[in-house]
Amino acid sequence: MTFDAALLRPWRLPPNRVKRFYRGGRLLDEFRGVPDPADSERPEDWLGSSTRAWTPPGEERSDDGLGDAEIDGRRHRIADLLEADPAAIAGAGLVSVAGTTVGVLVKLLDAGVRLPVHVHPSRAFARTRLGSFFGKAEAWLIQGTRHLDTDGPGVWIGFRRDVGREELLDVVETQDTERLLAAMHRRPTRPGDVWLIPPGLPHAIGAGVFMVEIQEPSDFSIVVETRDVPIDPAHAHLGVGWDVAIDAVDRASRDEAWIDALRHDDGREIVEGPGWRRWPGSLTEAAIDRVFDAAVDRFFRAERLTVAGKARPGFGPPTYLVGVVTGGAGRIRAGSGDLSVRRGDTFAVPAAALADLEIEADRTLELIACLPPDPARLATEEP
Repeated sequence: MTFDAALLRPWRLPPNRVKRFYRGGRLLDEFRGVPDPADSERPEDWLGSSTRAWTPPGEERSDDGLGDAEIDGRRHRIADLLEADPAAIAGAGLVSVAGTTVGVLVKLLDAGVRLPVHVHPSRAFARTRLGSFFGKAEAWLIQGTRHLDTDGPGVWIGFRRDVGREELLDVVETQDTERLLAAMHRRPTRPGDVWLIPPGLPHAIGAGVFMVEIQEPSDFSIVVETRDVPIDPAHAHLGVGWDVAIDAVDRASRDEAWIDALRHDDGREIVEGPGWRRWPGSLTEAAIDRVFDAAVDRFFRAERLTVAGKARPGFGPPTYLVGVVTGGAGRIRAGSGDLSVRRGDTFAVPAAALADLEIEADRTLELIACLPPDPARLATEEP
């Protein structure tokens, strides 16, 4: 396609529901304002996505996951816009390092059941074994919960003790789910929590948890637990075999303090400017613990903003931005156009329009701004 400069403006992101192996989505529907919300086989909404859902090796590649931008009432596939002018959409700095990619994947995800224990690979593993520049670090910004089991909403993260390579291979072979879960930390979770999940860390999202998920732009999951889960065990290791996949798993013992340091709440200090408030930085600055301080912004960035009046927040070098409106109503202005938004809406701003981004609200507008990693950090750091 020929790229039209008039497209350099805020884009409305219509729902892009993706079929998964689990059910959920009722809280997502409620957030989006869908009449008669209900759980379904499409519990995830991939926002502004240029990432395809994973397909097993040898199968025809699916377009599931690829999202659209709605601009002046017309829909454009974001992957096509990106292909037409990568620098205008994603930013020349990111493209020069990572290729034709927007550099981030943002989801609305509502689990109606407990997800199985799984692991996402590091960049090093993904580059060596999966032919991908990106692995899959992720973070969960909890937006809502519902009680669907006796223990209430929660998450499983990391091992409580060292788990040997052969022991984990045996768990995979026997599908001893009880032994697997008993070896993991479980934490209750609530709206306002932010969980950072580094690559390789085994984890599972519990039933009744609705989140904004920010992650590297891939769909790689090594699924350790397949018992009673509609996943073909032959696909659970991403086609590389368990002798290889098992080495992507962080099997080390993590103590209580290490796990607790992965969680952050809304009690952070607020930095104020004319007409707006910014929680310092985002996941990068929110992750005060040095374990994450050097790691997070090389994977993705995010900021929560509350705007009352007009704000020109500024996000550094030109890059792609995905916004999730979590409260109130207002307008997003950038490039050649503007967009009215309210709670439940999602939008994107291409890199070439980001510098003059302005956010306006007569009363209050609350949003989460999600961005790809800092290209400078990406260019200089080892995977």
